Amino acid sequence: MTRKKHHAEEPPGGDAESATLPEASPEEAGPANPLEAETARLRAREEDLLRALAEMSNVQKRRKSETEAALRYANESLVLALLPALDDLDRALASTPAGPGAAGAPGTPGAPGIEDPIRAGVTLVRERLMSVLRREGLAPIHSKGAPFDPALHDAIAVAPAPPGVAPGTILEEASVGYRFKDRVLRHAKVVVADGPTGSAETESEEDAT
Repeated sequence: MTRKKHHAEEPPGGDAESATLPEASPEEAGPANPLEAETARLRAREEDLLRALAEMSNVQKRRKSETEAALRYANESLVLALLPALDDLDRALASTPAGPGAAGAPGTPGAPGIEDPIRAGVTLVRERLMSVLRREGLAPIHSKGAPFDPALHDAIAVAPAPPGVAPGTILEEASVGYRFKDRVLRHAKVVVADGPTGSAETESEEDAT
């Protein structure tokens, strides 16, 4: 009696193992070109580094500018504190006659050809103080006869314009203004010629507001 051999039926179109394996999704599959992916990553990293370098350069420039400004104007507060002393010397000189005085006893202050020693001493002190301040960068603002400028002047009063004087011209200087290097350290207090165009005092108030 012969035995029949039983053979397992194979699925059509291939073996059973290949038929049961699922296909890999595009996400699970690796990058199509690893070199392109690495190049893109390096470019992004390079852009981040360049941005960080640019920010660092800007910070360094800003710090350098702030340091230079601090050094340039380091003595500004000291110079400003000395201006009242300079004003006192100017008032002392304005209260004494300039040059040889009127009649008096020969060889005494006030006599012709004799200069008041007090005035001479005050003049010397003022010149020395102004020389030191000028070396630090102080310069007076010459205002009398100049047009009114709100950036340089403070109008404390107005007066009728004399004949031939244009409205807005500074007639008197009540207090000298000063610059410290390229900054206005103190505005000059002035009296301005009035006119039909309006007073400089009004312009100063509008500028302040």
